[in-house]
Amino acid sequence: MEDATKTWPYLRPGVARQADPVPTDDIELKPDTEQLDQRSTGQKTLERWFLEERGGKRVLKRLEIANEALVTSGGPLKMTGNITLIDETGQVTHANQLDFCRCGKSRNGPLCDNTHLDSEFLDKAGISQASDCLPVKRPQTVTVTCVKDGPLKFRGYLRIFNRKGQECVTMQGTLCRCGKSSKKPFCDCG
Repeated sequence: MEDATKTWPYLRPGVARQADPVPTDDIELKPDTEQLDQRSTGQKTLERWFLEERGGKRVLKRLEIANEALVTSGGPLKMTGNITLIDETGQVTHANQLDFCRCGKSRNGPLCDNTHLDSEFLDKAGISQASDCLPVKRPQTVTVTCVKDGPLKFRGYLRIFNRKGQECVTMQGTLCRCGKSSKKPFCDCG
């Protein structure tokens, strides 16, 4: 009897095998952030389903997810989309959803660890910056770079919005992560 994990690479332990093969295009795969694949470039990417074969190369797959950042009142910046995160040490991670700290007190920076609840971070989640590009329908990518002891710089299409109906669509900018900017969620540091 052949090993099911060799025949069906997407099966996890405890998942039953179906009688007829299902095309892999129809399978919705969820990334497992615990398992990272180390590449020869020193960059890390999530499991193999974030990569696809295109033109003889393995490239990142653009999922049909809008690049958006929800500015929560008194809480994190909840970003979704095709996100490439470059942390302060230069390590690269790819994700589809990240919660970025806005209070500046997270021990898990740049990601939120809910410290804002203890530190009584106050912010009305207003967006005062105007859009500088039009909304798009195609899947886009956004690269977020963590500046050491500084803001989050992003490059790529991003719709920043709040629950009050305010929004800004832009291709680049800096986002505050110390909690002290007068233009939150954007950074106003020198």
